[in-house]
Amino acid sequence: MSAANPLETASLHGPRSIELLTIQALEAARAGNWDRVDACYTERGISLAVCRVDRTFAQELLTMDEEVRTAILVAQAGLSGLLADAVQVKRHLRQLRENSGQLASERVTIHREA
Repeated sequence: MSAANPLETASLHGPRSIELLTIQALEAARAGNWDRVDACYTERGISLAVCRVDRTFAQELLTMDEEVRTAILVAQAGLSGLLADAVQVKRHLRQLRENSGQLASERVTIHREA
């Protein structure tokens, strides 16, 4: 196995690579692909550990990070709404069972005779 070429290592962990990973994370966040967001940020963290960035570039990254954060908050709000809806439906179904005389703990099964 040969040692990594320093030029290749620099390009893999350079500012352009970091920027691309951040853009990919943003696109993945907008698409709801959270595993991909995590993978991009993990790789970006490795790249940032070995690459020096200037203040302007760091600010650009932070701006994109804020967009990712916004996408996460939108997704969380959507999920919270769906969970609240599910709770209401579950409560309504329980009330329907109780009003029909069926205990909430009883299971309903349908038997089909041939």
